Amino acid sequence: MPLPIIAHETLGADCDGCINEMVEESGSRYFCNACQAEISIEDVGRAVMEMPSVDIPCPHCGRTNEISGFVELSAFICRFCGQGVAR
Repeated sequence: MPLPIIAHETLGADCDGCINEMVEESGSRYFCNACQAEISIEDVGRAVMEMPSVDIPCPHCGRTNEISGFVELSAFICRFCGQGVAR
């Protein structure tokens, strides 16, 4: 699953950048796109777990999509069946 958009300032930095994931053979590393600071996996994990999320069932396949970083959505693509859903 892709990393949701996480503002670097969420982690206490005085920075207007966002955290980006760099996938390497040895695993993932996380960097700020503005200040280039490396962010620990623990900090990224904590930020993701603290984000609001919404659970929405897909009307096509019936499976529940948990989407982080939002409290409500008007449209999404189901992660399971790939169908578009408008609410």
